[in-house]
Amino acid sequence: MEEWDEVEVPDNVKEIFVEMKNTAELMVDLAYSAVLFREKEMAEEVLELEEYLDLLNYNLTVRAVLSARNIRDAERITSILQMGRSIDEISDAAADLAKMVIEEKLHPLINEVILESEETIGKAVVSPESILVGKTLEELDLPANTGVWVIAIRRGKRWLFDPDEDTRLMSGDILIGRGTRTALEYLKELARGVIKVMPNG
Repeated sequence: MEEWDEVEVPDNVKEIFVEMKNTAELMVDLAYSAVLFREKEMAEEVLELEEYLDLLNYNLTVRAVLSARNIRDAERITSILQMGRSIDEISDAAADLAKMVIEEKLHPLINEVILESEETIGKAVVSPESILVGKTLEELDLPANTGVWVIAIRRGKRWLFDPDEDTRLMSGDILIGRGTRTALEYLKELARGVIKVMPNG
């Protein structure tokens, strides 16, 4: 956990809670992606995020306990800590998947289960002709315009995990996204340059 020692953790229970939820969601998405594409680097990122979530959970516990002034407060805190524990269990499950990828102990059935879900994970390669090239994720607003959330980008040998809205897409980028099959196919067409106009453009 040493690498997280210098990380600034939110300073109130609500913000820590939101950060835990967002981190666990990202872990699940990346773990599924690691399984589908057999990406060990992505699996390793999941394990690093698990350490960060453990740090968040520790801080949640400390701040929640410190805020108790009476029995009523203590009762409320118990429910907060239970929710924190539930989020932690989700992150542990994602980490277990990641470990299976790293150790190459995946059963083929796992892929089938992920692919059969309503929302799945897909990959799109950005071609030089794509209208995505040169635009930021904020400008493109892919969740609204395609129904796909980009959870990671591979750029050469480098990974960008949980890219922010200022991330500018480049030719050759490999986008890892979450969405329905229809939405993912639409994003692939945009990335290949087959579709030349965004819905809002």
